[in-house]
Amino acid sequence: MAKPKKNANNEGTIYQRKDGRWEGSAYVLTTDGTYKRRSVYGKTWDEAHEKLTKLKADSLNGLPVATSKMTTAEYLTYWLVNVAQGKVRRTTYVNYESLVRNYVTPEFGRKKLARLTGRDIRAFLAKTAATCQCCAQGKDKKRPEHKRRCCALQHAVREDELPRNIARNVELSMGTKREIEPLTAKEGRQLLAAARDNRLWAVYELAVRVGLRRGELLGLRWSDVDLHEGVLTVRQALQRVGGELLIVAPKTQRSARRVALPAECVTALRAQRAQQIADRKAAGANWKGTGQGLVFTTKNGTPIEPRNLNRSFEALCARAGVRKVRFHDLRHTCASLLHEQGADARMIMEVLGHSSIRVTMDIYTFVRLDSQRSAFDRVGDALRGDGNDSDDDDGTTGALVAV
Repeated sequence: MAKPKKNANNEGTIYQRKDGRWEGSAYVLTTDGTYKRRSVYGKTWDEAHEKLTKLKADSLNGLPVATSKMTTAEYLTYWLVNVAQGKVRRTTYVNYESLVRNYVTPEFGRKKLARLTGRDIRAFLAKTAATCQCCAQGKDKKRPEHKRRCCALQHAVREDELPRNIARNVELSMGTKREIEPLTAKEGRQLLAAARDNRLWAVYELAVRVGLRRGELLGLRWSDVDLHEGVLTVRQALQRVGGELLIVAPKTQRSARRVALPAECVTALRAQRAQQIADRKAAGANWKGTGQGLVFTTKNGTPIEPRNLNRSFEALCARAGVRKVRFHDLRHTCASLLHEQGADARMIMEVLGHSSIRVTMDIYTFVRLDSQRSAFDRVGDALRGDGNDSDDDDGTTGALVAV
């Protein structure tokens, strides 16, 4: 029998078992907040030592080891409160809590976390994709009969930082990517022309010309706008989180940005300020402004409900005679128009506040069929030649290379 190597203090112990395997053990942090002895195994001392070192490192980094008796529901409750809540934005936390409560816990809640496998995750994803969640969660039963609308939802499980993340080994399908088709320049003109008589004219000007997100628009303050210099600064957003309207930080660090305002946006914002002053005088004692100085409010000075903006936008599209698209597609429209007018990807990224230029290139630089046809026409002109190109002796245009 090989002689065990001596370990340093606090490194744990490694010894060879009677069955020939090597076992390493040490006291590590567990999900119930206590330190307990846990073991790892290997065919050699070096293999056991490597596993033990990782176990200790995870513990020192605050990543607890699942206890053998802890259920998935118990661990996720611990993770939400002690890890996610202090690590992610409030909106993200609410989404995590909703996914855990509505999907993961009903399926895996009673299963021991240590026994959760990749096969379980794959079966769960297949089942969720094929099951109507309105029916499964009884959502339609809570609605009046005339408002019931059954729909099938597809959700992917996020790879949360579980100590034994078996989800990482599960291949996910690519899913169906939503087709993006922003408004054309003609449709954009129609929409903005129809919006001039709308209380939210400036909202649509900023969305189409500057590409602000819905939450960024509704959370915009007068202190963030310099109409004299023609500059707007994005510092916050308004979102409905957990059933209440809240002012939250921008989506990402790069989302906090300064944007030059086109003259049309300055004009619309001046009109918005005059309208808000008139609203405040008309409301008198009923004015309910929160003191935040929001640019866009209701007639009584309260923040605008995001869903109400969506409804207003749908009505505007119908009145303007343009295709029914999402409000967020106005952001796509801004990026697409900038791209078509020759703006480079770096500039578009800065305007839209993307976290990386890859997002800009992959999602927002939409190439229309008209642009494709125009490019093909230019290629055709080059292939036909305009009479100025010098031809080779064999009659082949110099621009073409035989292969």
